[in-house]
Amino acid sequence: MKLCGVEIPPDIEIPPLDPATKAELDEIHEAIIRRYDRLYPQRMQDIGKPLTFSVEGLRKLPPWSRTRVLYLLRDQVTN
Repeated sequence: MKLCGVEIPPDIEIPPLDPATKAELDEIHEAIIRRYDRLYPQRMQDIGKPLTFSVEGLRKLPPWSRTRVLYLLRDQVTN
């Protein structure tokens, strides 16, 4: 699995999400997009630019946080 083109090592635990948590995160994701669109309409073209991230930063998060980060950034996750 890769996030923003960076390989996530297999030793980093990524537990599954339950449907209720996915629904909650979907609502948060939509709210973030709506807020960003309202506050920064002239910067909407920047959304398509690739993100960067640190494997070590991901490693420092608790497993439940890693899963939520990866789900919220699912558009940047590849195999």
